[in-house]
Amino acid sequence: MDSGYALASVGFVVVVGVVAYAYLAGRDTHRLRQGAVLARDLREIARDDAVRLAAVDEFETTLYQRLFFASTVSPRLRSAAWALMAAVIGAIGALVTRGDGVVLTVVHGVALVLAVLFGLAALFFVVMAAFHAATTPRVSFAESYAATASAGESAPVRDTADED
Repeated sequence: MDSGYALASVGFVVVVGVVAYAYLAGRDTHRLRQGAVLARDLREIARDDAVRLAAVDEFETTLYQRLFFASTVSPRLRSAAWALMAAVIGAIGALVTRGDGVVLTVVHGVALVLAVLFGLAALFFVVMAAFHAATTPRVSFAESYAATASAGESAPVRDTADED
């Protein structure tokens, strides 16, 4: 009986964790989309003011770097989390349905197969997320700043106080 409670508590923790992660990742994506709308509005307000446009450019760069993660890596991580949850539930189902009888044997086999398949799916999505995080180019103004500095124009001032 104690192992049943332990399995149920592990399953509950995994389900709550995955649902919370998916909710927070979705909320962050929504906030980033609102930030993109704000950046567009700020660009319209700045019009021809070079200082304000530079500030909007910096804001957009940070925003688009985070949007990249939210649009390519985060969905794969969420899929991995859902697949992991299904694998854990399948494994718990396989452990709970051990016993004698044809029905229990069939249910045990199906639960075991589902646990393995969802475990492989979770691994696949984690590998895809890592691949996209490692290989997709990032949005950056570093080349633009270097070209500006080499052309003799004043380069943007960086605050280096926190780099030590």
